[in-house]
This record gives sequence, C-alpha cells and structure tokens, in this order.
Amino acid sequence: MSDLKETITDELKKAMKAEDKLRVSTLRMVLSEMIVVEKSGKEVDYVEAIKAYGKKLKRSIDEYRKLGLNDKISNLENELAIVNEFIPKQMDDEQLIKIVNSIIEANNFTAKEMGKVMKLVMSAHGDVVDGKRAQEIAKEKFAQ
Repeated sequence: MSDLKETITDELKKAMKAEDKLRVSTLRMVLSEMIVVEKSGKEVDYVEAIKAYGKKLKRSIDEYRKLGLNDKISNLENELAIVNEFIPKQMDDEQLIKIVNSIIEANNFTAKEMGKVMKLVMSAHGDVVDGKRAQEIAKEKFAQ
C-alpha cells in the first residue's frame, strides 16, 4: 500500500472514531476512487485519482450554483476541502502568470498555438498547476 493510501486510511479510522460522518463518507469515496484506478490495469497514480474526484466535486458545485441549490453547495464545498488535503498545493495565480507568459514569449507562440503552450506548461508543472486556470491565463495573454 502506498504512503498516500495509508495516510487516507489512517485519517478514515480517526474520522470514524470521532464520528465525523462527512469526513468518513468523503474519505471512503476517495479510497474507492483509488481502488478503481488500481483495478483499471493502468499505471496507478493516486494523486491523479484524487484530483479527478476533486474535479467532479467542483463540477457538481458549479452545476448546483447554476440551479440555485445553495443548500447542497456547502456540503460539497466541505467535501472538496477534505479532498484538497490530499492533493499537492496548487501554484498561485501570480506564479502561474509568470510561467505562462515566459513560455509564450520565449517561443513566440500565437493564439493558434494554444495547445503547444498548454503542453509545455503541463509537462513542466502539471502536478501543481490547474490546467483550466493556465488556459484562461494564456487566453488573456493572447487577447492583449
């Protein structure tokens, strides 16, 4: 068992003892996502599995906002906060802007070459960069 999986399992045990129902259910979902990755036959990357679950939660939050179901949003945001404890800290916007701008300027990329920009950003910093946010920053740069 990997260190991350052991950590989550230990946190689950603590949450069960503390009778923290939200934390227990969230950690169980995270562990189930990790098991799905294990059984998929692909290379096991638990951090990516947890990030994917976090993205699902973010999409759900966005959808509930559009539908005006604010009572469900707070519960999902609390779940997302728990999930984010196990994801590497994401790069802040200031650093990301510097990286995206330097890649664009160093290679003289145009707006038509957005894919190349994203490929370089994600290959160098993919584990700590939100790809969606990097793309937004690149679009803003090209719009100038």
